[in-house]
Amino acid sequence: MTLDRTRPARWFAEEWTKRLGAVLESLAGERPKLACTTPAAGATLAAASEEIGRQHGAILWWQHRFPLPGEPSTWIGAPRNAWTQLAGRVLGAAGVEDESQARETYLEILQQSLGELYRSAGRRWNRQIDCSGNEAAAAPDSPEFYMVEANYPDAAIAPLMVAITGAPQDPPQEADPSAGSKAGGPDAADRETPPPQRSRTFNLLMGAELPVSVSFGHVQLPLKDVLKLTAGPSSS
Repeated sequence: MTLDRTRPARWFAEEWTKRLGAVLESLAGERPKLACTTPAAGATLAAASEEIGRQHGAILWWQHRFPLPGEPSTWIGAPRNAWTQLAGRVLGAAGVEDESQARETYLEILQQSLGELYRSAGRRWNRQIDCSGNEAAAAPDSPEFYMVEANYPDAAIAPLMVAITGAPQDPPQEADPSAGSKAGGPDAADRETPPPQRSRTFNLLMGAELPVSVSFGHVQLPLKDVLKLTAGPSSS
């Protein structure tokens, strides 16, 4: 298998965008159309943050650190309109109309998507990764950032931002994330990486009722034999 040689910083942004879509689909039953784009030439994160915050509400920043060469960190910035819209989709799918749970629900979406990102990073860099993250008070001082747009058929979500800090480095050329003979098998990163802890929101979603039907089989009988059937255990 040929190693994906997308530059590490861009890879983090594009890969997180994909994982976000998968998590939203699993939690809300619908995947939005997502696009990860490079800002216009000369744009700065500070200016973009100020403009997006002015239009869509205060930005909630989250930093996730990766113990990889170059000590990269991925920063996700979501204005209030964006995280309330995304959380509303998930809560609505669970039949919940409690806006007070929006922030916690968004953080659940975010942490699940970042958890999937570090699993992907473990495969790309062919190593076990144990990451940590936390809410940040302000945007980072980062020269490289990307815009993430999410659109549903009936609504457009306010834009999110992904910034990369540190000096992320490519894995060695000879490393092949599909060859796991020296690292415990091709799925070693998936087996060894602990799953993210479930939050109260996740448990709430797990309690949503869905219609289920079960069929045990069928048989053809003459009408005279059907009339002989009675309730009770089988005699066979």
